[in-house]
Amino acid sequence: MHETTAKVDRQATSLLDITLGSNVIVILIIIGINIVNLVRANSGQGALVNAAAPGLVVIVSLALVLYLLYGCWGAFTTRRRLGRVFIMVDENGVSGMSLANPTTGEQPQPFSVPFTQIRSVGVDGVALTKKHTVLALKLETEDRVYFVPAPEGLKELVQLISDQMVSKPTA
Repeated sequence: MHETTAKVDRQATSLLDITLGSNVIVILIIIGINIVNLVRANSGQGALVNAAAPGLVVIVSLALVLYLLYGCWGAFTTRRRLGRVFIMVDENGVSGMSLANPTTGEQPQPFSVPFTQIRSVGVDGVALTKKHTVLALKLETEDRVYFVPAPEGLKELVQLISDQMVSKPTA
């Protein structure tokens, strides 16, 4: 058997890239609208946003920008944690970095499991963002469960591992 290694699928990480990029664009638009609004209000031409005083618009915009920056930070840190996740299958067993919940601050944990210790292998969903989940490889041993979010070739990995698992004799 040859060694197989898989990282997180590019499609899963592109969702985080899109979130990060769109938040930056919206922040720039908000800053631009506020600059134009303040310049027009101070020059006597009349503000672009007349629903509230220009100072209040700036305060609300600042709150929105801070919220979007928080979203950018979350997407960036999740993307960085996912960049460290991988799985490797060789003749000895399965090893890699497990990450059960990419949206939390937990860091990926290294693991190495011989085929004889694997009780089951399957697919489960894990949260990638607050609104999106991705499929993850799920390995169960006697005392621990490992999740590898969105590895490339997930179905093939599940099949490869299940083919290599040693069936335990029944007592």
